[in-house]
Amino acid sequence: MRAGESGALSLGVDIGGTKAHGVALDAADRVLAEVAMPTQPTEAGIRRTVVAVAGTLATELGVGPSDFTTVGLGIPGFVDHTSGVVETAVNLQIARTDLPLLLADDFAAKVRVENDVKATALGAGLALGTTRDLTYVNLGTGLAAAAVSRGRLVRGARNGAGEIGHLAVEPAGELCSCGQRGCLETALGGGYVSRRLAALGLDLAELGTDPRPEAVVEKGRMVAALATALTLVVIAYDSAVVVLGGGVLRGTGWLRPTVEADLRRRAADSPFLAGLAVADRLVELPAGTPAAAIGAAVVGRKKELRARHTASEPTVVGG
Repeated sequence: MRAGESGALSLGVDIGGTKAHGVALDAADRVLAEVAMPTQPTEAGIRRTVVAVAGTLATELGVGPSDFTTVGLGIPGFVDHTSGVVETAVNLQIARTDLPLLLADDFAAKVRVENDVKATALGAGLALGTTRDLTYVNLGTGLAAAAVSRGRLVRGARNGAGEIGHLAVEPAGELCSCGQRGCLETALGGGYVSRRLAALGLDLAELGTDPRPEAVVEKGRMVAALATALTLVVIAYDSAVVVLGGGVLRGTGWLRPTVEADLRRRAADSPFLAGLAVADRLVELPAGTPAAAIGAAVVGRKKELRARHTASEPTVVGG
């Protein structure tokens, strides 16, 4: 499909620590083109990466980068969604940068920026057809969540809502990068898990069936932490759907069913947990779904989406 056949053309780029994933959407939310390429760290590298992704997608569609009517980016770190300023994106070697200003000369449209997990929640909603009410839980290098309520992102006072990975549950546990000990992220975050398993000679994919005592302990630790994290987000947000995604989940076919069994066991002993029915709310994001890049495109279209909705019909993007 050529861009001219689809009207408005939205660019979305998810900037990961190692890979940047870009999509072009038409006005009906259809993915017209998709590309992935290595991320170049540092401020200058991020600019080159975004421009390269945009150029590749534009060439595939037979247009130029200036033909993107909206541009949205998803990026890890602390993001001021109103200004587009990003801070402490450690894996990208970014201490602080103003991305819209950095890319102002590269696009005709204003560049809008959102935290990557929040952007993924928006994209997951579109991909699954549940845009108004969901919580997305990402099990990647770290652990974080993002909720959409009545079609709007739940942000909090500092856009920090959903940082569940830094809830300390083991006071004497492993030291977390946040300065606390025993955070949920230390049990579930891919960076911590991979180092711990490597030191023990264990394999994440086989942990579910490995009978060795150390494997049983690590499996139990991950299952208990994820069951606690999922119970936490249901108590906090009460979303009808809890979407699971991220590299740790994709690398462990055993994790979701084992956690569901643990949640049902917990509920059997507690009328309160039985009423929450956490296990029944879980949905896994299908492998290969470019939810993060789609969500970034939705972020870029914020004002345009608002113009298409009435005040009584909240949009998919929170302001």
